[in-house]
Amino acid sequence: MGPSFTVGLDGSPESAAAARWAAGTAQRWESALRLVAVRTGPDGAAPDREPEGRAEAAREPEGQAEAAPKPGARAEASDVLPTVAAQLRAEHPALQINTSVLEGAAARVLTELSGDTELLVLGSRGLGAVHGFLVGSVALPVAAHARCPLVLVRDSSRADESAAPRTAEPTERASTPPAPGVVAGFDVREPAAELLEFAFAAARRWSVPLTVLHGWEPPPVYGARPLPLAASALEDVLGERAALLKQAVEPWAERYPEVAVDARAVLEQPTVLLTRAAAQARLLVVGRRVRTARLGTHIGPVTQGVMHHASAPVAVVSHS
Repeated sequence: MGPSFTVGLDGSPESAAAARWAAGTAQRWESALRLVAVRTGPDGAAPDREPEGRAEAAREPEGQAEAAPKPGARAEASDVLPTVAAQLRAEHPALQINTSVLEGAAARVLTELSGDTELLVLGSRGLGAVHGFLVGSVALPVAAHARCPLVLVRDSSRADESAAPRTAEPTERASTPPAPGVVAGFDVREPAAELLEFAFAAARRWSVPLTVLHGWEPPPVYGARPLPLAASALEDVLGERAALLKQAVEPWAERYPEVAVDARAVLEQPTVLLTRAAAQARLLVVGRRVRTARLGTHIGPVTQGVMHHASAPVAVVSHS
C-alpha cells in the first residue's frame, strides 16, 4: 500500500468522526486509509501477553495508559471497527480502506505506526467552553512523539461553539482574520519549514486559501502584565515580526503559486488568535519542536492550547 492515512479508533464518537474526516480527506488527497483498533487489557493497560512484532510489542511508559471509560461511554474499538469500515466503504467506494486490530498500549502502538504513514488521525473529546477539550492520555503522548503529522478531529455533532478560551479584552491592534480554508500558526523566532510545507500542500490539495499567523503580546513581568507600551514600540515590534514572517513565507508562496496566501503578524495572545481565526477553517496547523527526551509531553504552550480549545481539526507538525 502506498501513501496512507492511519486512524486510531477507540470506540468513541470522536474517533468515528476522525475516521469520517480522514476518509474524505484521503480520497481528496489520493491516499489510502488504514483503520486501526488497539486492543488493551483492563484499565487501559497493555495485555499481559502480546504477540511479537514491531507495533504489537510496544509498551506504554508508566503513567501514560488511558483510564478506563465509564460504563456505556464507548464501545470496544475492535467491535466497532467492521461497522465503521463498512460505512466508510459505502460512502467512499473508490477509496482503498484497510483495517487492523493490534494489541499493546495504545499510545506506543500508534506512535510506532506513525513511522510509516503519511498522516495519523485521532479523535478529540469536547468538554465545553469552560474546560476546553480533553485531548487524552493517549493523544497527548502521541502528539509529543509522532514521526508524521498528527491530526486531532473533534466530533462536530457534539460541538460547543462557545468553546474558545476566555481572555482579557483584546487591544485595539488585535484582529481576527476572516475564516480561510487552512490556518497555520507560525513562530518567527523558531521558523519551521516543515510546518509551512505541510500547510501549503494541504491548501493546494483542497484548493483553498491559506492564512499564516504570528501572534504576539508583550511578555508579563513577574507574573503581571506590564504597563502599556508606547504605540511606536508596538509598531516596531510588529513590523520586525511581520518582516520575518514574510521572509519565511515567500519561498513557499513561490513554490505553490496556486495557493492564495495571507501572512500577518497580530498583537494578540497566539492561542486565542489561532483558536478564533480557525473557528470555521478546514484545518489549523501548528508546530512541535522535536525533543531529545524520550518521555514527557514536550509540545509547547501554544500548540497544547489549540489542541485543547480549537473546534477545527488541528494538525501538529514536528520540526527540528
